Amino acid sequence: MKGLAKRSARLVHEAVAAHQARRFAEARTLYKKALACRPDDPDALHFFGVLRHDLGESAAAVELIERSLRSAPGNAHAWLNLGNVLLALDRSEQARAAYERAAAAAPNLADAWYNLGFCLRKLEDAPAAIVALDRAIGLRPAHPPSFYQRGIARRECGNLAGAESDYRTALAQNPGYIEVYESLGMLLFRTARFADAASVYRTWLAAEPDSSVAAHMLAATSGEHSPERASAEYVTETFDRFAPTFEQNLQGLGYRAPDLVKAALSEAMRTSPGAVAARAQLHSVLDAGCGTGLCGALLRTIAGVLTGVDLSSAMIAVAREKGCYDELHVADLCEFLPRHPRRFDAVVAADTLNYFGALEAPLRGAAASLKAGGLLVFTLERMADEGLTMNYRLEPHGRYSHRLEYVHSALAAAGFVLHTVNEQVLRRERGEDVAGLVVTAIRAVP
Repeated sequence: MKGLAKRSARLVHEAVAAHQARRFAEARTLYKKALACRPDDPDALHFFGVLRHDLGESAAAVELIERSLRSAPGNAHAWLNLGNVLLALDRSEQARAAYERAAAAAPNLADAWYNLGFCLRKLEDAPAAIVALDRAIGLRPAHPPSFYQRGIARRECGNLAGAESDYRTALAQNPGYIEVYESLGMLLFRTARFADAASVYRTWLAAEPDSSVAAHMLAATSGEHSPERASAEYVTETFDRFAPTFEQNLQGLGYRAPDLVKAALSEAMRTSPGAVAARAQLHSVLDAGCGTGLCGALLRTIAGVLTGVDLSSAMIAVAREKGCYDELHVADLCEFLPRHPRRFDAVVAADTLNYFGALEAPLRGAAASLKAGGLLVFTLERMADEGLTMNYRLEPHGRYSHRLEYVHSALAAAGFVLHTVNEQVLRRERGEDVAGLVVTAIRAVP
């Protein structure tokens, strides 16, 4: 028996070395040989479980690590790894219990407290997360992720000064910690400290010169070098990242753009001149900048064929799951529209054109894609100071606002006749109403 135990221990040692070197096939063979010698070897079970998780076999990993813990229930690192696997499987409550067992078994294990804090944040228990992260920081003060996670938890608890302090500490310890720049910049924007936010974005851009988000938000918060439109890279990166939580984040903002667009389109179908007005259903409708498909269910009943287009493939993936669209395309709007001449009876754009400053290109594209007499309905954010001579302005939140007189002239230049324009509140931001325009125009008959 002692010989088998020695052989198992040697095989585990070799397997761990192969595992760490990412020679996964070799490690798998060695772990299996170790378990053939000693089926209940807690180390072999534990590390083989970690390997199975690394290979994407997380359900099997849970079983192996749990078997290990039945033999060695005081192994804090096994509890920690079990928590990691459970968290990856979105079994957050069970992960929390595993991390708590790890912290109880080894109270000075900083990773146990850090991972527990991260898990508690995911479970939306920010106060408890702060307590756990306090312990992690006390044990390991030079750990930027602990400060970053505590900063997020503090922000969620409304302690904005504490959140800012933690973000800045994380960046002082690791100036290349890119995620923190974005969180700090957004925190400063939300408290209307635009110059401070610009300074953060400027530092971020120095650390990551190719960042489209840093470049765009620096222009937005500083007012310097504003582009004519948000770059395709910025829009894609931003919305790909936000896609999983996009609709959840909108819930507290009183977001109304899809409903306003649908109402305006329905009203135009009743009142606009020409063939479109006589129809209860439009043959072909394009949802331009469809995002996750918030307009899709609203438009489905009045569109014979409903098409969606968006720059973000992640947003399109969410929209596809809803089953509202007949076609979905990942494409830049200004490239997609001219490729489909005279195809659509209506084009709608809810909170899409506010990522354009200059409206000429998207409006020309919409005109090209619409049949004569077709309808265009879109929202914009209205420029607060109409006395300014500029046609549009990149606002600190990263979207553009527009002067109403400019909207009129851009529509006429693109071949549209203005049907209606209504002032509406589109959403709330930083506790204030966002004033918007809901515009309906008709593609002029040549």
